[in-house]
Amino acid sequence: MAALNLVFMGTPQFAVPSLEALIRGRHHVLGVVCQPDRPKGRSRKPQPCPVKLSAQTHGIPVFQPQNLRDPDFLQTLRAMDLHCIVVAAFGRILRKSLLEMPAYGCINVHASLLPRWRGASPIHHAILAGDDNTGVSIMRMSRGLDAGPVYAQTELAIGVTALKTELERELSLKGAQLLIDTLPTIASTVPVPQDEEQVTYAPIISKEMGFVSFTQSGQHIERMTRAFHEWPGVMCTLDDLPLKLVEVVALAHPHQESPGTIIHSDKRTCRVACGQNTIIDLLQVQPAGKSVMPIQAFLNGHPLKSGQKLTAIRTPV
Repeated sequence: MAALNLVFMGTPQFAVPSLEALIRGRHHVLGVVCQPDRPKGRSRKPQPCPVKLSAQTHGIPVFQPQNLRDPDFLQTLRAMDLHCIVVAAFGRILRKSLLEMPAYGCINVHASLLPRWRGASPIHHAILAGDDNTGVSIMRMSRGLDAGPVYAQTELAIGVTALKTELERELSLKGAQLLIDTLPTIASTVPVPQDEEQVTYAPIISKEMGFVSFTQSGQHIERMTRAFHEWPGVMCTLDDLPLKLVEVVALAHPHQESPGTIIHSDKRTCRVACGQNTIIDLLQVQPAGKSVMPIQAFLNGHPLKSGQKLTAIRTPV
């Protein structure tokens, strides 16, 4: 197939490898659509997203409409005579007017093995659920949430210590390559409908999802630290002060203590009772207003005793 006339829609770093792969593949990327600049950092000044920065580097026009139904925006896209709109982590729902505009429809690079983990946060939820594998799907978009038929998939094993950011980086690269492999036959390939009986959902992550409950198993809490290490973190309280659990190791360990009780602490180790006859061994923590520190450094300044408790956060901090 000859080079395609494309518009790319994406916002975060995950989408950048797909955009750059399209450019290297000599497709005609006629424009890039991304979210409006958002305030960031202490200055709260609006900052461009990673996709915008990449597009500007390559001299590609950038569109940041507040409303995807804006008539002028839609007319600009119609004038491009598009073969396809490629979407990767754009962050907004596409309406019928966009979905039906290109000759070959809108193609989405989704970071899961659909129909598992439809939704905004598939990588987080794959880690939280303890999945052995995840992957990327190239799908034709429909009006349902990630419900369209699938052109191609590629699989990736989830390592037992994999962090969300590490997995996201690998999946972004795999997705870019799968996109380039899929596009040449997009006009002649019939995508496969998803099995609706296998659908699971990955809702957007909220700050409260990082408020740990020690009634959960140690294995689940360990997975929380890997899924939420970038944001929102895994939070509890110690003596009514917020404490972030940055890195923990879960162990099977029968005990009679109530969840959250410190069952052993010395100068180098702190172990906490969790649900389902498990414990967690704290490796790195972050007290409120402090940097991340190894548990040994924390214990040096905050000696803990068996019987003390870490407690769940009940109100936002």
